[in-house]
Amino acid sequence: VDTLDVGETWTYTISYTVTQADIDAGLILINTATVDTDETLAQSDTAETGVSQLPSLSIVKSQVSGPDPVTVAGQVIGYEIVVTNTGNESLTGVLMSDVLPDGSAGVLTGPFGETGLAGVLEVGEVWTYTTSYTVTQSDIDAGQPLVNTATVETDQTAPQSDDAVTLTTATPVVSIVKSQVSGLDPVVSSGDVIGYEIVVTNEGNV
Repeated sequence: VDTLDVGETWTYTISYTVTQADIDAGLILINTATVDTDETLAQSDTAETGVSQLPSLSIVKSQVSGPDPVTVAGQVIGYEIVVTNTGNESLTGVLMSDVLPDGSAGVLTGPFGETGLAGVLEVGEVWTYTTSYTVTQSDIDAGQPLVNTATVETDQTAPQSDDAVTLTTATPVVSIVKSQVSGLDPVVSSGDVIGYEIVVTNEGNV
């Protein structure tokens, strides 16, 4: 049974299940088989399989609370940033940044949804961050869309950004009321002095 006759060929099969660690390492997968007999020295042969690393991610920034358009200073806009590992390789060194509409750095809360190794965005994993911005009177006066930009980069991927845009509505309204506040009404003689008051009110939002 254990004799390999002259000219005889024996065939074996085996399999290996690729791990995420193999993909992350990016090294050639080497499988080595060795045969030894009573009459020969041990001989080996290898089969090599290449590994393709395809790191990629997506980032989506959205307004999730607050008005759109904004109309009054002091209104708060809430944002959500969703980052997804869409490639086949674990992503490390994840660095998030956020620029608020006034150019200042946003304070991010998160990530939510981190279930695997700490600090590693694993294949298919989704991380969510939140931040907010309080509208200023300068924003309303400028009347320009409020743009919030989030950016993510990792050791394996270049920086990627996405924006959330909130409109502003400028409504300039002014009222004027003129009233007599002193003197007779009706006047009875020349020389009577009539006093007036003019009240001008900004009833708009700019």
